[in-house]
Amino acid sequence: MLQLISKHFKSIVVAFILVMASSIFLYAFSAGETGRTKKTSSLGCGSCHGNNPVNETVVSIIGPDTINAGQTANYFLTITKLSKTGAGLDIAVRSGSLSPVSNNIHLSNGELTHNANIPMTNGSVTIQYNYTAPNFVTIDTIWATGIATNSDGTSTGDDWNWAPSKRVIVRNATGIEKLPTAVPGKFELKQNYPNPFNPSTNIKFSVPASSFVEVKVFDITGKQIETLVNGMLNAGEYQLNWDAANNPSGIYFYKLVAQGFTETRKMILVK
Repeated sequence: MLQLISKHFKSIVVAFILVMASSIFLYAFSAGETGRTKKTSSLGCGSCHGNNPVNETVVSIIGPDTINAGQTANYFLTITKLSKTGAGLDIAVRSGSLSPVSNNIHLSNGELTHNANIPMTNGSVTIQYNYTAPNFVTIDTIWATGIATNSDGTSTGDDWNWAPSKRVIVRNATGIEKLPTAVPGKFELKQNYPNPFNPSTNIKFSVPASSFVEVKVFDITGKQIETLVNGMLNAGEYQLNWDAANNPSGIYFYKLVAQGFTETRKMILVK
């Protein structure tokens, strides 16, 4: 009789362990997992969320293509699958560093991943994070993998996909010269000179009070191609030089953004 009870007890224990193991398998990664991007994996999320990436799950990395050494810039990851209601992610970088901005992600093992299943709106979600470039000139890479879920606590029916790898050119900081002039009374972006130019041109702008300042360059299609300034500047008049040797001839736009002020001007590169 004791042997029968013992065997029955062992069977219950084994069944309990199997159920718990299954539960752990299904839910262990609800708070995110790293090592799932192309930086370190050829399987992606396939071990838990279906073997192959699904093209209809669109994962995109959005942010500057060029950044100064040591500079920090905002980047975004979008995950879209119209039939799904939730999302998860893993973001990794080669040389720089990452930090969360959106409150539904966290840093783990140097990579960004979700805290829990992230609700989608109309089958899409956008996550904001910061990328800080290394303090040396290089070509860096940001990788990401996204998951579109049914928000039911299991991996059944989830779809995942790679994001196209994001190449980031890390360059020496553009020399910004503070001119020996009186403190200006307003924000102002002046016309570059020379204009047309080949291959470099000077850009002057005025900052009336200590402010976070951005100066960015866009091509004729509106695509951002360079960030020339992205940080705090004291009040004063500034001059910087943009070297466009690696860009084709054409019309470009440069924009100053600071404390709600925005001004854009046109310049022409002729080679």
